[in-house]
Amino acid sequence: MPFHFEFVKHWRAWFALSAILMLVALFGIFVRGLNYGIDFTGGTQMDLRFQHSVSSTALRGPLSQFHLSSNSSIVFVGSGHREALITTPTIAEHTRAALLAAFKTRVGSFAAIGTSRVSSVIGQQTEQTALLAVLIAVVGIILYIALRFEFRFAMAAIISLVHTVVIAVGIVALIHIPLTQYFVMAVLTVFGYAISDTIIIFDRIRENLHLKKRGEALADLVNKSLNQVLVRSINTSSTVIFALLAILVFGGSTIRDFALTMLLGVLFGTYSSIFIASPIWLLWRSKTVPTPRRTRAA
Repeated sequence: MPFHFEFVKHWRAWFALSAILMLVALFGIFVRGLNYGIDFTGGTQMDLRFQHSVSSTALRGPLSQFHLSSNSSIVFVGSGHREALITTPTIAEHTRAALLAAFKTRVGSFAAIGTSRVSSVIGQQTEQTALLAVLIAVVGIILYIALRFEFRFAMAAIISLVHTVVIAVGIVALIHIPLTQYFVMAVLTVFGYAISDTIIIFDRIRENLHLKKRGEALADLVNKSLNQVLVRSINTSSTVIFALLAILVFGGSTIRDFALTMLLGVLFGTYSSIFIASPIWLLWRSKTVPTPRRTRAA
């Protein structure tokens, strides 16, 4: 007998779990606070070319000496790990000179290619652009699903998507990961992944609606649809999750925050598509579509 899980039957439990996760996420966002990185707050960027190969761990030693390690980013340019772009919060000129001296003493000789400053004005523009990109994505998703399916599908998908993003961002805030442009990229990627998974489930529900048998309960139809696409959702999510775990373990420090945000988004995006989006649509449709009354036999 094939595996058959009662997804819809326990919708109250899924909603209760989501409520708890949302409270934790909102606590992280509004109480713990978002840790805006240099891309949003501005900072100082130094381009250094060393005489020999260096590691990010070695470079973070002098940064730690000036209490800059946790809020700084290191990006290697070219091959050989000899040239690095080191971006720190905005520092005074005498602090920058002392930091360069510490690099020379603890890491090795280098040539300073250049120093630039990222102003807070650019950071504000980055934040505004990110919010605009998210807004455009949301409007586009609503229009696409409303035209392709129906408005109730579109709103259920958006609620599920907001649920996913809020929880992922809330956990990032609790961990206090610095928010950079890579975080924005990860959030937009999660948007695309989560909505595609939801659309596949909704498409199966729509197909089964056309094949609906007389007297078949709508809840049973939704449950059947979810079971039909369950294996596909698990296989797709597992593939992405394994790839992201590999990046977390073997990737550099610059891309790990991106991978962690993506990992949270994929996990909660899959959960939302199955346990949140479909029950929301079912409850909404059940309230708006009248159920025919059954006449009792005389």
